[in-house]
Amino acid sequence: MAQELDQLAIDGGPKAVPQPLERYKGAAVIGDEEREAVLEVLASRSLFRYYGPNLLGKVAQFERDFAAYLGLPYVLACTSGTAALRLALVASDVGAGDEVIVPAATFIATVNAVVAQGAIPIFAESDAHFSLDPAAVEPLLTDRTKAIIPVHLYGVAADMDPIVAVARHHGLRVIEDTAQACGSFYHGRRLGTIGDVGAFSFQLEKNITSGEGGAIATADEELYKRAAAYADQGGQFPTLYGVERGVDGVEPVLGENLRLTELAGAILGRQLPKLDDILTRVAHNTAYLRDALGELPVEMPPLAPGRDEHALAVVLYPQTVETADAMIAALRAEGVPAGKVYGGKAVYLNRQVLEQRQLGRGCPFNCTCTDHRRVTYHPGLCPRAEDLLARGVVINVGPYYSDDDLACIAHGVQKVGQRYLP
Repeated sequence: MAQELDQLAIDGGPKAVPQPLERYKGAAVIGDEEREAVLEVLASRSLFRYYGPNLLGKVAQFERDFAAYLGLPYVLACTSGTAALRLALVASDVGAGDEVIVPAATFIATVNAVVAQGAIPIFAESDAHFSLDPAAVEPLLTDRTKAIIPVHLYGVAADMDPIVAVARHHGLRVIEDTAQACGSFYHGRRLGTIGDVGAFSFQLEKNITSGEGGAIATADEELYKRAAAYADQGGQFPTLYGVERGVDGVEPVLGENLRLTELAGAILGRQLPKLDDILTRVAHNTAYLRDALGELPVEMPPLAPGRDEHALAVVLYPQTVETADAMIAALRAEGVPAGKVYGGKAVYLNRQVLEQRQLGRGCPFNCTCTDHRRVTYHPGLCPRAEDLLARGVVINVGPYYSDDDLACIAHGVQKVGQRYLP
């Protein structure tokens, strides 16, 4: 009987995790509070953040509350995490032909935001946590470098102090991509508050959510005002009713519409008070799995105190890609939420990045202003990142896994480990 219980599910044995897992974070706790807030906005008939029959100011209130939570004076809500990166870049005066350092391991939105500004993504190596390696930054700098975007991937903070030190020495902006780490810390400081500006996402998978949505946070008033104007069609324009709307002290520019709706602001206002509990649960569940899997004969990223308290995954590095692929297939058969970070490949190995494909003509790849600096992307550009991404077996951690869920996941990983690990 014991032998049957330990038979791998991929070979016909029982699944280690027979029950469905609640993998969502903020979305898992959407309930009466969010419903009431949305209905309140609908009843007001004022779904636009700047005016309406009975404007409730839900977006503005969320901005104030989130700023207080972060301990920063300025927050601007916007349509998405990608929009937040766009706003951070444009407010930092990053544009055509400029270069921006980004990690090789990141979601493609980080790259898209840079390219949308006409700037050139320059890819840097990763550390064992898939974060931007501070030691890789300085050799990549040129006289065209304008900004560095460390990404706090899977809830693990990038090593910010040395990154910021390099940036300050060279006069560069630091834009924190905090999409996957809202509310977490780097040595006691909230992520998104350490660089010049933090960019947040509230997409469905994130720690708190409004389905889509984003925000930037900063202590720099000028940067905030520039972003606020740009997000509202550039600022200072006559409305249909003959009233001019704009941002005080900012000259109008040609901008975009990146405004958040009152419905999304209402949801986020009710999600924010739940964030600390979500993070506490993440810390508990991740620590449980780390401890339970600590004796496996496999490489794991070293603990990084002050950086990985709220990691949203436990990562195993088998010796070969083939072993990693076999383990992932077996783990999924067991019901364990396992996979690779973005398909196990560096972001520049996506075809559109590798081939520098843009719609229409425009900077940075289809214009003349960057002819002097034609970058190429290719396999082997960041070999350590490519190796870790290809071998990394990621066990995703949800804050609302029960203790029974965690025990079943640990059992499933141990079953698979007995088969595939030396």
